[in-house]
Amino acid sequence: MAITINKTTAIENDHRQWVFMTVSVLGENYKYVYTAPKDLSGDALQSYIDGREDFYKKKVLRNLYPDADVYNSSLEDFEAWVSAGCKNAVVTTPAVEASDAVMGERQKTKTIEVEEEVSNTEIVKEGGKYVEKTTTETMTKQVVSGVTEEVDLFDEDGNKIGKHTIPVMESYEVSPAVEAVDEVTEDVVISKKTWVDSH
Repeated sequence: MAITINKTTAIENDHRQWVFMTVSVLGENYKYVYTAPKDLSGDALQSYIDGREDFYKKKVLRNLYPDADVYNSSLEDFEAWVSAGCKNAVVTTPAVEASDAVMGERQKTKTIEVEEEVSNTEIVKEGGKYVEKTTTETMTKQVVSGVTEEVDLFDEDGNKIGKHTIPVMESYEVSPAVEAVDEVTEDVVISKKTWVDSH
């Protein structure tokens, strides 16, 4: 017999009773407590418990393997999972969908050299007097500047009336294209929990 009733205890002010039993699962015995209707005893109680055998076995297995990926499966599938080595498939590399590069548009830039005059004031001692002297030198520095171009400007009648300056634009990659990656899983053995008798 897969389930042995060891004893029963009435639950005060309730229509149920505690049933202390031994449940045999995959060749091992586990002491387990669950409820049954209070009005059942003897063969009727044993018949009730035997009719729920799969339920009690799954309860035991769920306590032993709370992290099983077959937690809500049938008893047969749960037992097969244990017999196969208690392995869960764990995603080690998530799948990635392919996507095109995202392009944007911005004004072209160029580096130009700009000359500017820099004045330098210093105080020097000449002939026993302190004299403030200012020197000026021309320095060249590099500056990043937006590229522009001149286009013809017309009035509403289509007559050319002058020139207009517009920025020269360029495309650039905001984010690169992404190649598709398949999901990678790895089987991980789930440890069996220590059973604590509920008697």
